[in-house]
Amino acid sequence: MKMKKTNELPKFNSREEAAEFWDTHSSADYWDQLEEVELIVDPSIKSPRDLSPRCPHHKNQVLFTRWRNVVVANGFATLNRMRELYCPRGDYTRLAPEAQALVKKAEAALKQVQPKPAKLAA
Repeated sequence: MKMKKTNELPKFNSREEAAEFWDTHSSADYWDQLEEVELIVDPSIKSPRDLSPRCPHHKNQVLFTRWRNVVVANGFATLNRMRELYCPRGDYTRLAPEAQALVKKAEAALKQVQPKPAKLAA
């Protein structure tokens, strides 16, 4: 029985070059030349759900997302479609971190351009 001659695995100068090579070749042809790699998985993260924000009142309840309009600067402006996180049990809501940052920036900018209230004459 004849043994099949294996090709020599080329040296790659970039990731793009390696990607092009592996798009057109099978790793089964180079199995004996590949290096073993040890993969260590962090046991504290079990699934993407574990990274989801949780309700502080119901620790096991994942917060859902909805979009709402937020009035800023005492009614001077409205920010549309801001992401809000809420507990489906109905007892907790808060703006998402990116929405909170945008509201703070908008309020700071609007304080600079908002007209000052006129003083009443006595």
